[in-house]
Amino acid sequence: MKVRFANNIPTIAELASLCGGKLIGDGSAKIGSVCTDSREVEEGTLFIAIVGERVDGHNFLPSVVAAGAGCALCSRIPEGADIPIILVEDTVKALGRLGYEYSKNCKARRVGVTGSVGKTTTKEFIASVLATAGKVWKTEGNFNSVIGLPMSLLTLPEDADYAVLEMGMTGPGEIKLLSDIACPEIGVITTIGTAHMELLGSRENIAAAKLEIKSSLAENGHLLLCGNEPLLADEGKKDSRVSYFSTDDEKSDYFASKITSDEAGMTFDASCEGEMIYDLEIPAIGKHNVAAALAGVAVGRMVGIDPERIRRGLAAYRPVGLRQQMTDIGGIKIISDCYNASPESMRAAAAVLSTVASHRSGKKVALLGDMLELGKNSPALHYAVGECFADAGVDFLVSFGERAEMIANGFADKRGEDNVLRFIDRSDAVAPAKALVQILSEGDVLILKASRMIAAERVADELKKLL
Repeated sequence: MKVRFANNIPTIAELASLCGGKLIGDGSAKIGSVCTDSREVEEGTLFIAIVGERVDGHNFLPSVVAAGAGCALCSRIPEGADIPIILVEDTVKALGRLGYEYSKNCKARRVGVTGSVGKTTTKEFIASVLATAGKVWKTEGNFNSVIGLPMSLLTLPEDADYAVLEMGMTGPGEIKLLSDIACPEIGVITTIGTAHMELLGSRENIAAAKLEIKSSLAENGHLLLCGNEPLLADEGKKDSRVSYFSTDDEKSDYFASKITSDEAGMTFDASCEGEMIYDLEIPAIGKHNVAAALAGVAVGRMVGIDPERIRRGLAAYRPVGLRQQMTDIGGIKIISDCYNASPESMRAAAAVLSTVASHRSGKKVALLGDMLELGKNSPALHYAVGECFADAGVDFLVSFGERAEMIANGFADKRGEDNVLRFIDRSDAVAPAKALVQILSEGDVLILKASRMIAAERVADELKKLL
């Protein structure tokens, strides 16, 4: 992970001051980039020695020095370190302070987005709306962690009008740390799901962890919460800054109604604290995408963007990464939604499959892979996903991976074993692709969905070669 400073290029001494470290060596040289991966170090880089579960960055100082690093941020002084060292107690916390201090004077109005499902899609809808009213900067890729977010803030331009920051987590305390670094004016929580159940143990604990976004929310800021989540229902009674958005609860401050769909996207009306915006269109399928777009509408109105600009912003949205990528080969619609998966996003995928298939004449087919980080409830949650796809009228289900066997079981118990194909070895993407060729015909719709580590898009790639 490497970034370049967006604005003033700091000296080593200035970096030591910004992150609260002790400078050992000459601090006069300027540093143009920051890096956490020793393989990406170049001349004049600040290398941050992260101590991980399996790898200690301090052990790579010799190769970092050889690559021309200008300085290293360390929690101990390694042997043979003959470059300037900034010594701190904790390099991750020092990086967070660096991101905060370096970017704190940027004028951009900041929006922080977290939640169990839909963070990136919501971030993209918000950014698309805000882009109609000014220059938008947003976090990219996986720069949403306690390492990635502060690194990303080092690239925040001084002239940006808006900054949209995605905030991910693996455990308690991380969203607080990210909020303290980012200091959002508007905080958004998309959902409270079952992702991270393995570490946090309950949805109540997940909700508490997500609500840490309040820790550094501006006093005159806004907290936008999912309106149909009981675990968040009391927040509005405790904090006047809270508003709710929903596609189901019409009492929410921002509510989407008259939701319709076709094969190209969705249309809906939005009630915004009593004001109506009619016939909004998004180029994405699924009620969950309407919810993400509605968050964009709400944030737009909170910062004073007029309805027509909001309309243009929603229409300009485009999915990123491996989210809901649609292709048509030989009359077969293939939906690759392989960025990640949880029980909630799996259910959304079943709805997307049904929506797209309702405009076509063929079968509904799903390839579903393992969901990760679900803890002791993993078998039951996988089984329930299989039941969900059976209830959605899916004709064939292909399971991909060991955990996905339980998805196949849930589906087969409702639809029969003849409608299931099982592939346990997820290292082999060719076998399920060949099986799908035998199932699919013109007019059919196939969706592929699994957690990121499963890389189910490999099956889609092999399938496209065979069709």
